[in-house]
Amino acid sequence: MNRLLDRVRCLAEGTRWRVLVLVLAVSVMTLVGGLAWANALYARSGFPPRLIEGQLAFDAARTRGWYGALIARGTLDVYQRTHWVDFLCIAGLLATLFVLHLLIAKAHRDAPGWQRLALWLAVLGPAIASADLWENAVTLSMLRAPLTFPAWLATLASTLSVIKWSWSAIGTSLVLVQLVALAWHRRHRGRASRPAPPLDP
Repeated sequence: MNRLLDRVRCLAEGTRWRVLVLVLAVSVMTLVGGLAWANALYARSGFPPRLIEGQLAFDAARTRGWYGALIARGTLDVYQRTHWVDFLCIAGLLATLFVLHLLIAKAHRDAPGWQRLALWLAVLGPAIASADLWENAVTLSMLRAPLTFPAWLATLASTLSVIKWSWSAIGTSLVLVQLVALAWHRRHRGRASRPAPPLDP
């Protein structure tokens, strides 16, 4: 693991700021664009529950009922496309998490502890956030047999949703903490580097 962290550190420190910022911007645009497209399809499908309610149902019978409603409306295919488009959003999210932590690690070169945290999160953040990818894959498996899928798939999909939303809360908090720490260190270094005022004669 230390070798992997060293490689990520070399990537962060060896890549120009401009390049990292550009890649981050493209990643965020991919995330936001994919999310907007997926949300539009979700609304068009008329899926009965709200997003969180549907993802955290843990109930195969209710989920089959919602899928039955989509079949009756003739919009099951639209709902399926929502999940395919969501893979674009997920790709943007994983890239955003990785590059953002590379930037934070690069900025924390003078604070080894904070830099190591950013490097760990650059590696682990996207890996944990990939629960969203697996949740999508499970949901698409359920949609292949919307009225007869095995009940355990509904439980698995909701469990992956819990992991996804929990990591979203934890990850957002950790990013904010790192940014606050970075601002504090920058301000502290700025004060330390100021010349001392001349003594009065």
